[in-house]
Amino acid sequence: MRLSGEQVAGVEVVSMGGGQRVFGALWIPDFPVMAGLRAHPGKDLDRCVPCAVLAVDESRVAGKARDKLPILALNREGWLAGLAPGWSLGQALVRCPGLRIVSRDKESEKELREALFQLAESISADVEMTAEDAVVMDLAMVRERVCLDRLHLDGAEVCWAKAPTPDLAHLAARCDETQGCMVSADDMAGLPVSVLAALGGNARTLELLDTWGLGCLGDFMQLPRQGVVERLGPQAGYWHDVLHGKTCRLLKLHRVPESLAQEMDFEDPVEGVEQLVFALKRMLHVLEGRLAARHLAAACLELRLMMERGGEMFRCLNFAEPQAAVEGMLGPLQALLEALRLESAVVRMELDVETTFATAAQREWFGKHLPEPERWVETLGKLEAMLGAGRVGVPLRENSFRADAFGLRQAWLSEGGASSYGNSGEMVVLENAALPLRRFRPPREVAVAHQSEAGLPQPLAILSGEYKGRILRRRGPFLASGEWWDAALAWQRLEWDVELASGVGRLAFVKPETWSMEGWYE
Repeated sequence: MRLSGEQVAGVEVVSMGGGQRVFGALWIPDFPVMAGLRAHPGKDLDRCVPCAVLAVDESRVAGKARDKLPILALNREGWLAGLAPGWSLGQALVRCPGLRIVSRDKESEKELREALFQLAESISADVEMTAEDAVVMDLAMVRERVCLDRLHLDGAEVCWAKAPTPDLAHLAARCDETQGCMVSADDMAGLPVSVLAALGGNARTLELLDTWGLGCLGDFMQLPRQGVVERLGPQAGYWHDVLHGKTCRLLKLHRVPESLAQEMDFEDPVEGVEQLVFALKRMLHVLEGRLAARHLAAACLELRLMMERGGEMFRCLNFAEPQAAVEGMLGPLQALLEALRLESAVVRMELDVETTFATAAQREWFGKHLPEPERWVETLGKLEAMLGAGRVGVPLRENSFRADAFGLRQAWLSEGGASSYGNSGEMVVLENAALPLRRFRPPREVAVAHQSEAGLPQPLAILSGEYKGRILRRRGPFLASGEWWDAALAWQRLEWDVELASGVGRLAFVKPETWSMEGWYE
């Protein structure tokens, strides 16, 4: 992108000196609205009137349902009119009858995003695309300091801020109080807590901070970090570190990727799987040559089918190991196509790829490995086709003390402690207990004779169920509780490991009078 005359005139030759870490952030407010207005330069759209972009395409909705569509973004005039994202279109028109609806244009958003990146790259070689509407630059090695006040993009406002850390600069650029200056951790104290949403994380955590009565970031910064992590989790601890300037991470440098996407339009609609596989094989041969020329491999394939009666079908296929040959990619894709149930004939097929470096490593002799990783992915594809997307994976415990709280992770991903096959095809085994517990699903309710000690029940004998008898020894109670801050979701339970004449089991108690056998040690 060529700098304008104002930008060139705004360059001051001033040494940053001393190796001081300085990061600059650029942010385009009201990004979807600005991109939509840029997409229609020839139309008579007055940019000085309130404009909004809807979260759903209004052309697909008619009648009274159109008034219920939510607003995704507003321009500055829309904010000044008292509107806010999330309002329904009907509410917004009552408040502001002159509101203009701008159609969302994804292609224009992509062009505006690229223009923002090129603008940042003209200042610094180290640029990170922090969000769709924001970039962060490392200015420490820039020998010429740019007057950021004079930066300009046609049809869009650019806000900026500087800070000692990238995340602090990203936050400061989004707030009117800290835009256009160099900020420190102390300058963030007066901002509202809601700005933390720009750093990502669970929206539920922000709701809890509001429930606690925290009016600004200064209140949050005064909380002890250890207590924040214990009650709200590691994400809140990360926010705490960012606001105190304790994290200065490396930028994830953004480089515009070269597209390896392919597309094919069929002259006659295709109904048979054999024809789709034949066409797909041709595309994979082309992809194999392009990957070999770049010394890359495919980590993920994205297949999109356009139907004759409208609509489309999208599938994403991850490989257990990066694949660069047609044979390694065709088998899983063919299994995926054979399991699909197409509603109509296919008129267009698109294939895209996420690339990575090919891996070549000697296997460990005593480790568990996948002999044929492509067969593993093929099996997963068949299971997902039968059970549905998102229903196949590895169960992992959630970050909660609640019994049986678990999530599902894709089986081709691997992290420490996860029982899954990683990118290398190596099996990672969960830690095994010395005495395994066979859990009962669901737990079996029992009658228990007990006495009260220090306000807590102490079991003496199990009176009903399969495992009855006097309790010879017990360990506990072990108290587990969670979500105490929400009366509707709060829970608490006591557990014991109890020894009977027939063996050892786990007993649980939930108020007011619910006893259950959770499992049996074998």
